[in-house]
Formats: sequence, structure tokens, C-alpha cells
Amino acid sequence: MLKPFLLSLTLVSLARAAPIEPPMVQLPAGEFRMGGGPPDMGGEAQANSALPIHTVRVPAFKLGKYEVTVREFRRFVEATGYKAPQECNHQPGPDWFPGPTAGSWDHNALSDSEYQPVACIGWADAEAYAKWLSAQTGKSYRLPTEAEWEYAARAGQDSVYPFGADANQVCAFANVSDRTAEFAAQSRLGASYIGFMGGYLSCDDGAGFSSIVGLYKPNAWGLHDMIGNANEYVQDCWTADYQGAPSDGSARLNGNCDERVLRGGSWHWRDVSASGRGAMPLSWVGAIEGFRLAQSLDRPADKDTAASSLAFEGELQQAQVVERAQRLQRPPFPAQPQGLTLQQDGAAVRLSWTANPEPGITGYHVFRSDSHGDTLRRIASDVQGLSYTDRDAPARKHDYAVVAVNRSLFGAYSESVSSADTTHALPGLIQAEDFNQMAQAVMGRIKPQEDADDPAAGFNLTGPAGVAKGSWTEYGISVPRAGLYRLQLRYAAPRDSQGLQLSVDGEALATQGFTSTGGPRVWQTLSGPTLTLPAGQHVLRVAALDEGWKLNWLRLDAQAH
Repeated sequence: MLKPFLLSLTLVSLARAAPIEPPMVQLPAGEFRMGGGPPDMGGEAQANSALPIHTVRVPAFKLGKYEVTVREFRRFVEATGYKAPQECNHQPGPDWFPGPTAGSWDHNALSDSEYQPVACIGWADAEAYAKWLSAQTGKSYRLPTEAEWEYAARAGQDSVYPFGADANQVCAFANVSDRTAEFAAQSRLGASYIGFMGGYLSCDDGAGFSSIVGLYKPNAWGLHDMIGNANEYVQDCWTADYQGAPSDGSARLNGNCDERVLRGGSWHWRDVSASGRGAMPLSWVGAIEGFRLAQSLDRPADKDTAASSLAFEGELQQAQVVERAQRLQRPPFPAQPQGLTLQQDGAAVRLSWTANPEPGITGYHVFRSDSHGDTLRRIASDVQGLSYTDRDAPARKHDYAVVAVNRSLFGAYSESVSSADTTHALPGLIQAEDFNQMAQAVMGRIKPQEDADDPAAGFNLTGPAGVAKGSWTEYGISVPRAGLYRLQLRYAAPRDSQGLQLSVDGEALATQGFTSTGGPRVWQTLSGPTLTLPAGQHVLRVAALDEGWKLNWLRLDAQAH
């Protein structure tokens, strides 16, 4: 009597482990201009990586309508016992992703649906999935080439974005860092997109982190989430630019194959053009990287859509209906508070603002940055009034903003206000973060164990690829008497660099190049040139002549005559 029961269990188990063939879109052969577009958020090197623009001829192929989901990847793991990574860069906090922690494709802090893109996997895991699906179905499933991906993303368009040139439309087509993302980051993580990778868009796509696939408008060829949601691995090895790139749509495998190309951006980025590109090493496992599959047409394949594809799409549509209904039930974001002012009395800073006119406001949150233009962090919640006094303000120049709160959401930030400029008396040390004005400057934190010679740790000037070329910071200095002042710098650099230029009141005084310290977290103190400084109050500017380095502090000491 047990045999029918055991047979039934076996059939159920096999059904659960049977592959789900992804819904595919067949794309025609064609020619397009690959590369170009605006600089992305990765600095000059990343922007230049999409050059030169070149013509590529792409054969016909199929591409997944959606990014591969947790549900699809689950079938692979159940069928094969595949040992997927158990650590993932997925536990974000105030400084976003600090490093790998326990987490996997089916159990991590940022995924909560079977129909979200599978993440917390690496390039090799995506490749293993494609090979398994090909073996199970007899079809040529694989990762797309970089050229195929961009051809598909553009969908016959030659504009900045796959849907045109208007960035205000991004939230209708993509899950990116927007108003909901900022709310989710602040409320769940204590993190912010302000001062991080270009900020966030003022539109709203309804998702704070990863989203169920297919919720946003498809491009002209019926492909969803080509921009945003998950960064997508492709076949190609990383190259610094398109010099010598194939023109036939094939993968480029003669570059740095320890790193593989990523395309499309993610929920963690503000917006990415169809030409934007990046890469991660093979060892990388993160919360914003996933993939979609391509299918070659070089062997016979059923013209009819696989039954598993139809069933999956039906289940996906049900999940989409539930998710859309939940989003419609959310109240609107409160309006931006108006009239924020600041009064400073020594170490105390008093903020005042006007009341929001809409009903349902339950209070106000107060935010402050650690330095001018840096990330905003909440310092007070549900303030019941129209003023707040900060008695623990940083000594350096910094910013404030307030938001209005209803029963479940806080709204847009008010216009920010700043504390007074900081003036540094010479001779003395100037921390890199103690600037009064800046352009493209990004602050990072130095952990105590990172720099044994600077146990106070603190902040540094940095960026995705180190300090960005063309960025600058300005410091107020007070020179007691005219004379010679010797410069010292504490910096880190993974490679030799042109370094920086120093100027006072707009007059260039000196440049300082950097030699490699051995890595971006290896710090050294450098004795630089002697500067001739006039007496009085001045503005010292530090301008980046090249990218790739980081700055912890600089020091100016008077030289004996």
C-alpha cells in the first residue's frame, strides 16, 4: 500500500525540481551603435569605459523577458544540490554595504519574494544555472554577450535611456533609487542616498529595495527591468574601454577574465543609461547583482512556448497583482516642509520651520550630516513642534534638513541649511572632511584597524574609484603671519597618480603627485612642497588632477626663517 504513496511523493519532488524555462523574447538581427551616453556614477574611468562608440552587427537571438527569479533558481538548487554561496554583501547599514555577512540566494536581508531577481550569487553561479537549464531542455541557454545586452536594452532607440531622453520617466520603467528607496534606506538602515552616488530621483517607483520582476513598463521590444532592479551579469571579461571590441555581437573574452561585466544598474543606483557598464570580480557575491538568460538560435528548438514558461508567467502575474494592490494602499508622501532656518550660538544650533498644511501630519524628523554635503542621518524623531535645538553638533561645517511624518511615511526633505564656515588656524592639521565648500566630494569612513598610525580614524575624501578627477574641496584658513609653510598629507592610493593641486584664493601654488601605497586602504604620510602663504583669512582649495586616491588629512606647519 505504500508504493502508490511513495510514487506520489517522488512525482511531486520531481515536479518541484523540474526546470522553469524563462519566458523569452526573440529579437531580430540588426546593427546598432554601441557605447557612449552620459557619465555614470562610477567616475571618469567608468564613463570612458563605454568609448569609443562603434558599430556592432548582432545576429538574431532570444533574451529573457525578465531577470531570473528566486523561484527559478530554487528549481536548480533542488534538482542538483548545488552549493550556492552562504555569504553575501547584503547587510547594509549607515555606510551601506560594509562587507560579507551570512546570507544566501534564498535567505538574505533584502529579498522577500520568490519573484524578485535572484541575488547573493556570483557570476559562476549564474553560468552554472545556464548550463544546467541547457542540459535539461536541449536548448542553448547562456548569459548574453555585452553587445547583445545593450542591443536589447536600446530596443532600436539611440537615446540616452531605452525609453527616450527624459530622465523623469525613469520610475515608470525601472526600479532605481528614488523617494521610496530613500525612505526605506533611512527608516530601515539609517543610510541615505544624499551624498552617495549622485543622490536619488524625486519620482517614485514604489520599491525601496528589490522588486518583483515585470512590474514596470517594458521597453519597445517587450523586455522588462533592463534598467534598474538588478545589475545583470553578462559573458564578457572586463576591459577598460571598447578599443578592439568585437563587431559581430560576440562576447569579448580577451580582457580581465577575473572580472565580469555587469549591465543595467539596480535598485541601489539613481539611473543608468543603456550604455553604462561596470564589473565585479568572480569572487564577488552581492545583493544587487543578478542575471537574465539569452538563448542561441543555432540548434532546433520548439517554436511553442514551454509549458513551464506559461505556468510561471501565470503565477508571476498573480504576484504582480498582489504587489500592485499593496502599493496602491500606501498613503501619499507628506509634502516638503518649508521655511527651515538656523540660528547658531556656540555649540548649540536651533532649527525652526513652518507647519505642513496637509492633514495627518504626526510630527517631524530632523536630519544632520557629519560634514557639508555629506549623507544625512536622523538625529531626532517625531518632534512635536516647529523647532529643535541640536546641542551636540559637529565642530565642522555641516547641514540640516527636516521631513514631515504621517502615520507610516516621511516625506521629502526640506531645503537644507548649513552651519557656519569653519576656519582653521595655522600652523595645524586640517581633516579632509572639514571643508566649507566642495564639488563631487564623497566622504568615506576609516575604521581604526584600517590605519594603525591614525587610531582616531574618522573620515576621508573618497569615491567609487577613489577621489574623482576634477573634484575639489575648499577650507577656510587663518595665517598668523606671512611666510613658508611645509605641507604634509596622509593619503592612500592603489596606483601612481597625478594627485592634487593646491591653490589659495584662486591662485595655484603647488601640485603634489602620489605614488602607489599598495592599495586603497593602505595609508602613508607624505612630506610635500613648501608653500608661501600671505597673512590673513584665506580659502585653500584642494583640487583632484587625477582619480583613484584618498585623502585623510593635510597639515601646514610654519618653517623657520
